[in-house]
Amino acid sequence: MLPHPRLSRASVGLLLGPVVFAGLFLTTPFGLAPEATGVLASTAWVVIWWVTEAVPIPVTSLLPIALFPVTGVMPASTATAPYADPIVFLLLGGFLLALAIERWNLHHRLSLLIISLVGTSANGLVLGFMAATAVLSMWISNTATAMMMVPIGAAVIVELTTIGGQRTPPLDHADLEEPNEPLDVEGELLHHPNDEPTDLPNTSFGLALMLGIAYGASIGGAATLIGSPPNAVLAGVAEATLGVEIGFLEWMLVGVPLAALFLGITWIMLIGLLQPSIETRPGRDDVIERQLAALGPMTTGERRVLAVFALVAGGWILRPFVLQPVFPMLTDAIIAVIGAVLVFLIPVDGDRMLTWEYTTRVPWGVLLLLGAGFSIARGFQESGLDSVVADALTNLGITGLTGMILLVATVVILLTNVTSNTATASLFMPITLSIGLAIGVTPLTLMATAAFAATFAFMLPVATAPNAIVFGSGYMTIPQMAKVGAALTIPAILVISAIAIWWIPIVWT
Repeated sequence: MLPHPRLSRASVGLLLGPVVFAGLFLTTPFGLAPEATGVLASTAWVVIWWVTEAVPIPVTSLLPIALFPVTGVMPASTATAPYADPIVFLLLGGFLLALAIERWNLHHRLSLLIISLVGTSANGLVLGFMAATAVLSMWISNTATAMMMVPIGAAVIVELTTIGGQRTPPLDHADLEEPNEPLDVEGELLHHPNDEPTDLPNTSFGLALMLGIAYGASIGGAATLIGSPPNAVLAGVAEATLGVEIGFLEWMLVGVPLAALFLGITWIMLIGLLQPSIETRPGRDDVIERQLAALGPMTTGERRVLAVFALVAGGWILRPFVLQPVFPMLTDAIIAVIGAVLVFLIPVDGDRMLTWEYTTRVPWGVLLLLGAGFSIARGFQESGLDSVVADALTNLGITGLTGMILLVATVVILLTNVTSNTATASLFMPITLSIGLAIGVTPLTLMATAAFAATFAFMLPVATAPNAIVFGSGYMTIPQMAKVGAALTIPAILVISAIAIWWIPIVWT
């Protein structure tokens, strides 16, 4: 007898998506209107394929364009319009600027400068790496930030945990498995530059430093409008459905305090839980300085890309009260596009600051994913399905703002640990919008709760790209990450909820 082929999550999802779609669309459950049934069935198919990754996520993100017209939800012109939302171009401009920063290695120099400010004690280095990662993640993608910081962190770990060719005593986790082999992330194996995976220094300092990089990337992404895709999902849905524009400065008034507060909490918990330590020896204190010296003086490319970055960031921050009175039509998306055009125009050493060949590294799939989220949100609103879902949740008996915020934060954080944070935010944005209207509170409060919660996923490697990247470095096991991540989840829910209850109503009114 031939053995049965092993079913994978992708193969099950590939069949389950269209089957669930057909079942919902043909049976019209819950007495929904035909348009609402079409949105529910289409969204179920999309979510199943997103979660199971039956096909690449960007491909799944094209489904609303085909399914919404077929099911009578909206014409193709309406279904495709959200894919060209201004927020999509804001992120595109940010991605191109980030590529220019990476091409000229400016991010490497900035990270080392930040780390050099905190010294080389174990606790100080963990804080320095977390701060550097968070600051970079505010402006370039979380994935790119983590990919850049992990090799720097690995070099520092080896430098500071090697004594005369011998490793410092390993971290004692007798109940946990041995360090994992490096994980293939985006087609590349993440090896330590000087060591085989079996020879990595498995110390409390190494574990704390690597987790600090992963968590710093996610936390820093919450600070700016372009820092993490869920932020853009919230801004796009708020502008399209509520007519509320959340500008770059308005976002930072909420995102920066949240990120700074939780970054400090995360650092304290990492230090308390893992108690990282480095055995002192002569010559260790200048490891960062040696890396900085190896970079040499700033190159022409670094200086010019820094000037463009400062111009764009300054434009985002000053637009509401300096630029917009003079140029009323100016938006954050336009500023981002201007910056993107500049990096293709400015010459550097006989070349351009950025050439089109580098755009193959733009995460185009993220832009499609955003478009799908915006299209689904419009479908929920136009079909009335968002009101139906909101009524169902309010019938649970949780009508107070505090209780609903805690519920949304908890559900979204748990869900985003096993699926795409952008997909999770896209799904919950129209739902939280309607819940807010149903219980008589400002919808932005619940929508922001969902957006921030979708970014704060700390427990599993599959939760975020930074988690996967640091796990792939070989410095930790899944139980180690899950143990620390679970401990951070409750503080994350409480901090997000506190910001949503007491701070957002003050600055976003």
